[in-house]
Amino acid sequence: MRHLGNTEMSFFVMKCNGVYPSAALGKGPPMNNAPWFHGGRIAEDFLVPLVYTLDPSRPGNLNAMYSGIGYHLMRDDLIEALQAAGVDNLQLFPAVIIDPTTGTEHKNYKAFNVVGVVAAADMAKSQRMPTTDSTMIDVDFASLAIDEVKAAPYRLFRLAESVNAIIVNDVVKAEVKSRAIPGMKFYKPENWSG
Repeated sequence: MRHLGNTEMSFFVMKCNGVYPSAALGKGPPMNNAPWFHGGRIAEDFLVPLVYTLDPSRPGNLNAMYSGIGYHLMRDDLIEALQAAGVDNLQLFPAVIIDPTTGTEHKNYKAFNVVGVVAAADMAKSQRMPTTDSTMIDVDFASLAIDEVKAAPYRLFRLAESVNAIIVNDVVKAEVKSRAIPGMKFYKPENWSG
């Protein structure tokens, strides 16, 4: 935790665990190898809306966020909460999720790209899994420590040392939680592994 005047600043790993049972995505659109994890802006050289299909063998509740290999989607209410908290580094693309069983089209999603990665892991205080020797992009953390000085200027960013981690500050966490968006979780870095 960092003190900025009389204000304490905390950081969290933002995830969406969904609401059980959670619907899984199946087929995603071709995106011409768009660099979703690199932190750079993506040149829009693919057709929009980006069309995703639910996996009919894993039905359930749609998540507010899908963030993993091949899937980078946020529901509009989550985007609105992030923007209300001052997040301004999301590149958004129109998207639709189709339920192949019912034919329902969910048009309240956007594909998202987080512009900017920040090397904010305190590697001396973090614990890495014994199977990882990486120091950048895909570190497998058993427990993460954030360098608050490096993280302080940002409200939301991908962690350069492990780009699957989306880090947010306490302002963002508070705004999302105030809107009670189901399935959103905020892990203290020391309690997160990934």
